[in-house]
Amino acid sequence: MIFAVVPAAGRSERMGTNKLLLPMAGRTVIECLVRALAEGGVQHVIVVTPVHATDVALAAEAAGAEVCLLPEPTSEMRETVELGVRWLEDRYRPRFDDAWLLAPADHPAIDAKAVRELCCRYPNDQGRTIIAPVFRGKRGHPVLLAWHHVSGIRAHPPHAGLDTYLRLHADEALEVPIDNDGILRDIDTPEDYARLKNARSGGRGAGNVDREA
Repeated sequence: MIFAVVPAAGRSERMGTNKLLLPMAGRTVIECLVRALAEGGVQHVIVVTPVHATDVALAAEAAGAEVCLLPEPTSEMRETVELGVRWLEDRYRPRFDDAWLLAPADHPAIDAKAVRELCCRYPNDQGRTIIAPVFRGKRGHPVLLAWHHVSGIRAHPPHAGLDTYLRLHADEALEVPIDNDGILRDIDTPEDYARLKNARSGGRGAGNVDREA
């Protein structure tokens, strides 16, 4: 079984408004991502968001996600993700050979085809347990990990981020070429949002990766 954890606890300070509720292709940003994950083959999508973010929770549930509420606000992605995987463990008892996708909530341009490409590569005959999407040599999101990496992340130094964990386990990673740069595009600022909307209508632009949503 494949799960997805969507950290959605950022404060959207640079955007000036809650970016996860901005309109994108007839939906909100959070709905775009949840739908792509579900349509790409993820059985359970869990969105982790603060208790006060009721509009985000409602939009995520409307798109088919389950919601895990953070008792205290945090801007740390690792803390958000660890709560999400613990929530999944309590409810679904994932097996050692199950997998999960780390999918930051502010990546609405991730599409179902990219998600499906990653899910189809697990398990694989190379024994790789981290599956990372790549567009023109650049890694993006979501990243698929075998469930056993949950215990590895918990044992990782307390103040180290998830990116350092992934780098430490680079020899376990399989890079999968994706023909859509949506895996690289996040929206942190009004300029990011404008570029992505412009790209959706035929223009070009670039986003950033590896930040809290």
